[in-house]
Amino acid sequence: MSISSASSHHTSGSLFGKLFGKLFGKKLNYIAVALLILLTLYGLSSSFSRGVANAWYFNAEFSLNDWAKQKTIKDEAEYQQALSAIHKAQTLDPTHPHYAHMVGRIMHWGVDMGFEDKRKLAEINQWYLSATQLRPLWPDPWVDLLRLNNYLHGYNEQTKYYITQALATGPYIDLVTVGTIEVWLLNWPLLSGKEIELLFKQFDVATTQPKTLRQVLQFAKDINREKLLCSQLKFNPSYAKQKDSYLYRRFCLK
Repeated sequence: MSISSASSHHTSGSLFGKLFGKLFGKKLNYIAVALLILLTLYGLSSSFSRGVANAWYFNAEFSLNDWAKQKTIKDEAEYQQALSAIHKAQTLDPTHPHYAHMVGRIMHWGVDMGFEDKRKLAEINQWYLSATQLRPLWPDPWVDLLRLNNYLHGYNEQTKYYITQALATGPYIDLVTVGTIEVWLLNWPLLSGKEIELLFKQFDVATTQPKTLRQVLQFAKDINREKLLCSQLKFNPSYAKQKDSYLYRRFCLK
């Protein structure tokens, strides 16, 4: 092959390579742009879905807070509206722990008000468990689990496990303090020395918040076990301030 022929072949090959490179490069650019558009659309769609889910959640939460304030639900239609709202939220964003937990809480109200069969408590339990799986370090569903399991199965190992988890995730949170003390008081004859020690440790936490102290004293009085807590206020010098309060006079003095 002559030098001129080789040079011509090299030139044509080089031109083809450049042309192919430009075309291939453009194709890659188109693919990148298409992927970017798809990702943007997916992100917008996900954000929109989460926004809608959040709106349904707040709708349900408003109802739940109102029921707690009124200590009742006006009628079954109101209950069904709240349940429908939280189911929509949970369907749109099934990985959100608050939505799973809220489904359980609203259904729990439904059982308490007679709008749901008590057999639904098993399903409610699963919603609470789902919330703990989605957010293990959040104490609220652990408290609901310890209360519900104690109601269904008594003070068994599962109830004790849920108490342990609640204390591990929120030892100074009012909800945990009230929930654990109430279950321990209900099961006072069954408590071990270590559990009695834990009860009074949480009671110590309760004494730092008048609202929490009132809640646990009221519950203790309701089940005729107020003397267990009042004796702590009466004889422990650390509680001199609480002993001089209206709460002591209301719940501990006959």
